[in-house]
Amino acid sequence: MDHSPDENAPLVHVNHKSFPRFTDSPLPTPTVGDVALAFVSGFGGTAIGGLIGAVAGFMIGGVAEAALLAIILAGIIGCAGLYFALIRRRRWSLSDLGFRSPAHSLLHLLWQVPLLMLLAVLATAGIGALLDVAPDDNQNAIVKDAVEIGPASIAAILVLIAGVVPLIEEIVFRRILLDWLRSKMPTAVSAALVTVVFALCHIAPPAMLYILFLGTGLVALRLWYRSLWAPLILHAFNNAVVSSIAIAVVLT
Repeated sequence: MDHSPDENAPLVHVNHKSFPRFTDSPLPTPTVGDVALAFVSGFGGTAIGGLIGAVAGFMIGGVAEAALLAIILAGIIGCAGLYFALIRRRRWSLSDLGFRSPAHSLLHLLWQVPLLMLLAVLATAGIGALLDVAPDDNQNAIVKDAVEIGPASIAAILVLIAGVVPLIEEIVFRRILLDWLRSKMPTAVSAALVTVVFALCHIAPPAMLYILFLGTGLVALRLWYRSLWAPLILHAFNNAVVSSIAIAVVLT
């Protein structure tokens, strides 16, 4: 039996000055249609935007322009897809999407974020060595093409990878998919399934291995804080560090 706290149940506070205010209303439970539309609009929109940007970039310039426009349009259309699928269609607010007051102080993230990232790196290095999984250079190749334009492309890469991508993925995985699964099965099973699916979506084995461990931390933060802010911060910080390292490697 699942004994984990239900974030859909409003917290009871005896003294509002002593306990943090979490929520006044339960989160709406996603339907299977919400799950399908979230994946199609979020990731489908990102894919379509990337394709349109790549084609337009090749028409007006070359490889660098194609990479930059693909990055920009992927983020714009992916976010627009989620906006129309959830905010316009379902009339959800930001609070309904999971961006509400956390159940615990976000100051805990000052030690949780570096610890979870360190554990993910160590676990990936250890298991990757056992499985003989080598690093993938595909991401660096994409970054290399885009940064050729200059500072504007570097800023676009950082905004997309550290801001837009985490936002889309947190809404799709840690809000829509996780909460739909939790309405059907125990929280522990739901969390495990979300983590595995999230890792598999990254395709490349080295990335999948790291994301598997990082994704465990993302789900844990979502459940403990009962808010999407905490996993979004970890996800954004992680992506900012990874993309900054990739850009630094390309520029040196």
